[in-house]
Order: sequence, then C-alpha cells, then structure tokens
Amino acid sequence: MSANDFRAAKVLLLEHDPQHYQDLLDFCNELGLKPLPRSAVNAVATLAEHLDLAGVLLAEDLPGVQPDSLGLAQTIHRQRPELPIFLRRTSARALSGPEAAAIKHAWAGGDTASLRAAVERSLYGLRYPPELVQGVLELTLRSIRSMFPHAEVGHEPPYVVHDRIIFGEVSTLIALESTWCRGYMMLQTEESALRQGLLQGFGLAGVGGDLNFRELNHLLGETTNLIWGAFKNRYIPPEAFANQQTQVPIVINHHHKYMSFGSEDPQLCVRYLLSDPRRPGLPPLTIVQRLIFNLLWLPEKFTEYAAPPDQAANTGELELF
Repeated sequence: MSANDFRAAKVLLLEHDPQHYQDLLDFCNELGLKPLPRSAVNAVATLAEHLDLAGVLLAEDLPGVQPDSLGLAQTIHRQRPELPIFLRRTSARALSGPEAAAIKHAWAGGDTASLRAAVERSLYGLRYPPELVQGVLELTLRSIRSMFPHAEVGHEPPYVVHDRIIFGEVSTLIALESTWCRGYMMLQTEESALRQGLLQGFGLAGVGGDLNFRELNHLLGETTNLIWGAFKNRYIPPEAFANQQTQVPIVINHHHKYMSFGSEDPQLCVRYLLSDPRRPGLPPLTIVQRLIFNLLWLPEKFTEYAAPPDQAANTGELELF
C-alpha cells in the first residue's frame, strides 16, 4: 500500500466558477482531499449528513447568498467551529471581526500556493508513519473479525477529521500510552445497526439480537479491549512508558453528540464496514475508529521503535497528515 493511500480528508466544496471549480478539483486530487461539491442552498444540510469533515473551501461570491457568502461562513463556523474555512476572496473589502474569526485562511483566485500551505498546515498538521497506519488497520480487522466471525469485514481508506461529532449512540474510549504516544482510541457505532447485525448472525455462537443496550455496550467494549491488547502487544514497549503525564479535560456534550479532547489536531479515522455475505443487499454495520494522540505524539520515536535495529538509522518518515 502506497503512502498516498493514507492521505485523505473530506472537504465541503462551495465553488461556482467553472475554472476555479476545476482548479480546486485538481488541487484536491493532488493533496488527497475528497471534495463534496455543494451549493449555498444545501451547504448547511450537508453538515448534518457528514460528521467527519476536515474543512471547507468557500467562494466569497457564491450564488444564493446576499450580499456575499461571509454570512454562510459564519453560520458554518457557529455550527462546526472545528472546521477550518478557506475563503476565495473576490472583493477587496475588509472583513469584519466576526467574519475574520470564521475564516481560517483567505486567498486570491489563482494563488494556490498560499492555499496549499494553509491546507497542509491545518488539515495535515500531524504526521503518521505509514507502517503505523497499516498496522492499526491489520490488528483492528483481525480483532473485529474475531468478535464478529460471521460477518464480512472491510474498511474504507483512512482519513483525517477535524469534526468532533460522535457517530451513532454507542461509543467506547480507551487510553493509548507508550514512550512515543499518549492519547485515546474510540469506537463508535449505531445501536440499532449493531443489534441488527447480531440478528443477522454476525456475532459469536449464542450471541443473538435480543440484547439490551447494556449488553450491546459490553460487546463493543470487548471489541475495543481486544484491539487495545493487540496494539499494546505490538507497539508498546514493556519496559517503559511515557514520562509526560500532562492531562487535559475531555468534554462530552451528549445533547449535541460532541466530544473534545482539548486539542485542535486532526484525528486519524477509519470506517469499518460489516456486511452479510448471504444478504449482499442489506446496508452494512459501520464501526468508526478514531485515534486521538492529544497528549504526546512523537512519530520519529515510533519509527525508531518499530524499525529493526539495523534499519532504524535509515528509516525515513513520510509526512501524511
């Protein structure tokens, strides 16, 4: 798997000019961005449909908003302040205080060099060694298949998110701590989909679909624990742990399904899809995995730890996120 397979992020694309639209499509393709083209009419509705965005590309003169799209930018910023908004300026007027607060980076059409630098800095602010991402995929797939042996388990390409919205109703959280990282891993899923998957026979023998929410919580918790154990055995040195013991509050707002780890850094996200090979037409059970290294992140130390001793000195690291 090439390094570029792990470089991906979803961005809301609000652009109407044909030439700039094509330029931004090419720009997204070069940087591994997955654009979601929308108009001013359905931009806000798209926020509710996609809870795993990384940013917004917005034209100032977008049709459908008067006198310009700065009001729309403020609306998006109020609803999802974690999402950086990159505004293509079409006027020379100064932005007001609230308008400037909503915009992460303003750029002039054609100046994609400044846009590229801003996107690299904001969306891909953390670097993940490709062998770590590949390893997480392997051990997670193995763990999920062990807990759901009768399901066909696949995954979408990994990507980064800036959104802090929780997917589904059932979430688990477990700490990850080593000499090179401190943070958390989350699994998230929809309760009804998890129950339906068990009704279809995804789980172990004797585990059916007639389960209350506590039993469903326990099942996802056991899956999380299995992944954590595999991560620990593979990536955490037994003789040492991180020296830095800084903590930050974790904020959870259940009403808005929002969770913050006190950091603006992008999070690594993977969506795992569990389908029934006997019923290919049914929608899959989706389990979303997030890795949040908000307390300590030293990818170069991971590279040194993971590489064989005779190769450690020559091991490079590709900037992914």
